[in-house]
Amino acid sequence: MKFKITLKDMLKRMLIIAPIVISVIIVAALVRAKKVPERLDFKEQAKAVRVIKVQATDVIPRALGYGYVIPEQAWQAVAEVSGKITEISPLFKKGSICKKDTVLLRIDPAKYQLAAAQTEAGIQSIKAQLAELDSQEENFRTSLEIEEKSLALSRNELERRKQLFDKNTISASQYDQQKAAYYAQVTKVQNLKNSLNLIPANRKSLKANLAVNEVKLEDAKLDLEYTALKAPFDCRITDVKIEMRQFVQKGQVLATADGTKTAEIAAQVPMHKMRNLMRSVSETLCFEDVDMEKLRESIGITATVRLKSGDFSVEWEAQLSRLDATIDPQTRTLGVIVSVDEPYKQIVVGKRPPLVRNMFCEVELSGKPVLQAVVIPRSALHEDDVYVADAENRLKRKKVATDFSQTNFYVIKEGLTPGERLIVSDLIPAIEGMLLAPQEDKELGERLIAEAAGKADVK
Repeated sequence: MKFKITLKDMLKRMLIIAPIVISVIIVAALVRAKKVPERLDFKEQAKAVRVIKVQATDVIPRALGYGYVIPEQAWQAVAEVSGKITEISPLFKKGSICKKDTVLLRIDPAKYQLAAAQTEAGIQSIKAQLAELDSQEENFRTSLEIEEKSLALSRNELERRKQLFDKNTISASQYDQQKAAYYAQVTKVQNLKNSLNLIPANRKSLKANLAVNEVKLEDAKLDLEYTALKAPFDCRITDVKIEMRQFVQKGQVLATADGTKTAEIAAQVPMHKMRNLMRSVSETLCFEDVDMEKLRESIGITATVRLKSGDFSVEWEAQLSRLDATIDPQTRTLGVIVSVDEPYKQIVVGKRPPLVRNMFCEVELSGKPVLQAVVIPRSALHEDDVYVADAENRLKRKKVATDFSQTNFYVIKEGLTPGERLIVSDLIPAIEGMLLAPQEDKELGERLIAEAAGKADVK
């Protein structure tokens, strides 16, 4: 069987074969034109990092605490006598500042003036009785002296008559009359002696009554003094509870006031921070054998009180007053009480307010300096390792031991020496021996030294 191939069929076949042939020709041409890959030599790339030079500097241990202001002295004015309020000072108002011994109010003193006058009169009466008793004693002694002389004469006369009676010169009645006269004189002498013997007891009784009345007078004078309510120290009135013409009872609270001489802030400080501050305290120091002044000198802590509100900040110099006797069981912090002297004398209108009760303040404590210690930024410590750039600008890991941490830095006990270049960049990955392109971060180094020296804010 024969097939006829027409021109039309041949054209169709050519349209299919032609693109294939053309494609093969193009691929062959590309293969011939392909270049052999060039062989390049490997060149290590240096990693850019920031470094600071390790320095030894004096470190001021510091810690922050926060607490509320309380006055060192507080006064609750209590009426010590009863009566009607007859006078009130213009200063006796909430918020007023009063000097010591300022009379703030008076209670009607008439009742207590009368009591004092009555007791004074009783004292004068007793003194008059004592003077009369002294006069009686003198009279009795004079009379006794005379009567004793008369008794001696009577005794002599009795003996003379006895002799006459024994000789039957006088009668028995005459002798008996002389005996009666003699015994009468003895009775007079004895009565005078008895009167003199009673005088010391009477004097003692009168003196006892005098002492009682003198005590009563002092009590009356105190009551009279208590009618004037005086400020016991320089203070600021915080509350007033009475009004003019009001009758007050003994023991009634009239007002409250806070002392202005010294303000205290009881700040809570973490225990580990306090341990850093007290590094210089002698291990042999016995707290029971020293007073607070010696303890302050040994600890060497200074304090600064800050009041912050938004962009407003003001400071006061303070001193460590004492340490709290207990630890806060929830926060495990120690209470540190610092005091600011004369806070009201340091007022600057619009710039420095007074330290008043319940003002929330920041307390910065600074200890004795740790001399020539090595410090590094917190970010430079990786667990127990740091990264340094060696003399060939390659990364080297070093084990370090930290002494303590503070703000944004660690104090290194061992493992680093001054002059080494510490890497402060965050390297990922950090491969031992990798090539580095170190660039010194002078600003970070200066800031680190400033923080260590206590010239930057504590965090």
